Amino acid sequence: MSQPTASQGQAPRVRISCPGCGRSDHVTWPATQATYHWKCFNCHKEFDLEKGAGH
Repeated sequence: MSQPTASQGQAPRVRISCPGCGRSDHVTWPATQATYHWKCFNCHKEFDLEKGAGH
């Protein structure tokens, strides 16, 4: 089974890292969404991540 891609009209999977504890995760982040609100399942802190900010 292949990963969905933006060209198929679905949000791509993006690798992010928690600014609090550094834990990495892959999330479905729509290409048209500039920020992604995320709660880390490891340290339980919440962040608004921005595209192109190294996450």
